[in-house]
Amino acid sequence: MAKEKRMTSLDYNIKLHLMGRIWTLSGLLLIIMVPVVISIFYKATMNWQVFANAGVITLLFINLASGLLEPIIYSPMLGTSGEYLAFITGNLANMKIPCVVKAHEIYETKQGSEEQELVATIAIAVSSLVTVLIVFVIVVALAASPLQTWIQNNRYLNNAFGCVVYALFGALGGKYLVKNLKLAAIPGIIIIVLSIALALLGMNLGSAALVVGIVVMAIAGLAPIIAQKVKAKKEKKIYDNISNGIDLEETYALIIAQNEKADKKAKKQN
Repeated sequence: MAKEKRMTSLDYNIKLHLMGRIWTLSGLLLIIMVPVVISIFYKATMNWQVFANAGVITLLFINLASGLLEPIIYSPMLGTSGEYLAFITGNLANMKIPCVVKAHEIYETKQGSEEQELVATIAIAVSSLVTVLIVFVIVVALAASPLQTWIQNNRYLNNAFGCVVYALFGALGGKYLVKNLKLAAIPGIIIIVLSIALALLGMNLGSAALVVGIVVMAIAGLAPIIAQKVKAKKEKKIYDNISNGIDLEETYALIIAQNEKADKKAKKQN
């Protein structure tokens, strides 16, 4: 019975991956067709020299880093169906991820469970529908009223819109940072020092700060997991030695000798 259940779950995931790839490729094709259709309609040719510009190259590297890291970082909280739906509909950082985090918090879902994936998928779907509705209302309001001109002429509101993503991440991550100060201290200091250094050099980090923060946080999050696995491996070795009749003191002596040997090897390499 258990085997039949696993096979059913596997078949379900295979179907999800198949559908997700089809819709993702369809979405990419539609995005690419927009400039193609415009260029054909207006009989305009592509200026490929623009891609050699330093600003364009910088943006390509930033988006490349985000494209490679975001699916890996977000997949544990989104699940299979949730990840495909989120990346097809877009607006992950400022819309989908905050909704998913709040939904997991409300329902207290377990990491990696089917319930977590279901809650994430529903949260993303509802978020997408609400976004479409809100965008429709705002577009109509901007088109039928002087609201757009008023926002553009208001210097405080105009500048505030550039801080929305950072404000959302700060509000969502604040409580987790407070609970894990030791884990968050080093990445936080690195990002602050980097931002100050670049500001003094006259460089604007901009949206790259978000990518740098994600990378540093990912490394800081993986470090204790790796350390815990190494510790568990050592403890398992102790238990194995005890079960094989080796004395506990002798086991500790073996581990200390191995650690000293590894330290000497590392010093020689340096």
